[in-house]
Amino acid sequence: MLLTALRPRFLGLLALMVAATVVCGLLATWQWDRAHRALSDRVDGPQQLGEIQQVLAVGDAVTNQIVGDIVTARGEFLPGEQVLVPGRLIDDTEAVIVVSALEVVTADGTTARLPVARGWVPAAEVTGADGEIDPALAPAAPAGEVEVTGRLEASESATGGVTDGVAAEIATPLLVNEWGAPMYAGYVAQTDTAEGLRPMPEGGSAFTRGLDWQNIGYSAQWVLFGAFFLYLWWRSVRQAYLDELAAQREALEERLAATTPAPIQTPTKDV
Repeated sequence: MLLTALRPRFLGLLALMVAATVVCGLLATWQWDRAHRALSDRVDGPQQLGEIQQVLAVGDAVTNQIVGDIVTARGEFLPGEQVLVPGRLIDDTEAVIVVSALEVVTADGTTARLPVARGWVPAAEVTGADGEIDPALAPAAPAGEVEVTGRLEASESATGGVTDGVAAEIATPLLVNEWGAPMYAGYVAQTDTAEGLRPMPEGGSAFTRGLDWQNIGYSAQWVLFGAFFLYLWWRSVRQAYLDELAAQREALEERLAATTPAPIQTPTKDV
């Protein structure tokens, strides 16, 4: 099989597969480095990044390099732009998160909405007599200019919608349909105390945890892709070698059949 592998056709194919494997290795290393950086950032704890306008542009994704870090935002909460997000468990309590729209001035002088998870309340405190979550029972956002401090988080995945001021997730795609654009792609989980609310808990972001495993999984996938390219080359060489052996065996059998004399027929006598 070595002679088959050393043919120019298979050597060229080998060079192509090796190049593809090298690319896969580089991509695997890149994904691994991303996961390692995210883990290192988590060990170091949240960083103080400053004002959000200097950290994130409107529409930019919240990456694993900055997710969970601390930012500040100054602006005014927009009246009537507030939703409740139930179904959370905080400190062993069924919790409802209060999310309000903070209007901030961006770096270019325009304004944009920044979703702020101002805090949480026990679900019992915002449950009406009918047993449903009632947004009217939640503390309203303060009027006038305020400054909030909190963790920068990525938008959660939107699987539901917003119904009567109640949302299934803190998902900016849902909120932008309710409140309008422009809007930051992430949100701030307020860590300083808001009146009438309990501060958002400290801890790692679910986005960060998921992204670590996601990057590690991508890294493993690229390694498998690289190994598959080399296996594909070996399989091609092996199949060509086996096809040649089969052709040689068939040709040999045909030659033997052609040179073998036919059996002599012995005549029989009639009795």
